[in-house]
Amino acid sequence: MAKASYTTIPYQRERLPDRKALFDYCDTHANHYLSMAEVDSALFEKYSFGTKPVDEVKKCMLHAFDEAKNYGGDQTGAAADFVEHREFRIFLEIFVKKLDGVNGHKPDKTLEDLKGTKKGKGTTTCCGGCVIA
Repeated sequence: MAKASYTTIPYQRERLPDRKALFDYCDTHANHYLSMAEVDSALFEKYSFGTKPVDEVKKCMLHAFDEAKNYGGDQTGAAADFVEHREFRIFLEIFVKKLDGVNGHKPDKTLEDLKGTKKGKGTTTCCGGCVIA
C-alpha cells in the first residue's frame, strides 16, 4: 500500500477526527504525550516525503517539535518536553510549513487562551479535558 503524501497531514482545524486518529497512531506508549521518537517513527511509517532528503525531513520535524512542545507556556517538568494533544495541531502545521519551505510560520495563538482552565475560542475538547486546537 502506498503511503500518503505529507501534504495530506491533517493540521487543518476542520480535520479534527483525522488528527485524533493520527495522534493515537503516534502515541505508542498510550500516555497522551508524544516524544520525538514516537512522532518520527509514526510519520515516516504513514507518510511519504517525496524526493525530500530524510535528513531534511528530520530537521524540519525536530524544529517543529521544539517549537510546538509547551506552546501554551503553562507546563513544567517532563510534560514541557513532549507534545500533548492540544499542541499536536500546532506541531503538524509548523512541520508541514517547514517542509514546504515556509520558515518562521506562526500558527494562531489560540493556545495562549488555554492557560489555567480556560479553553480557547475555536478549540475542541477531545477526551478527559484535553484540547486539540
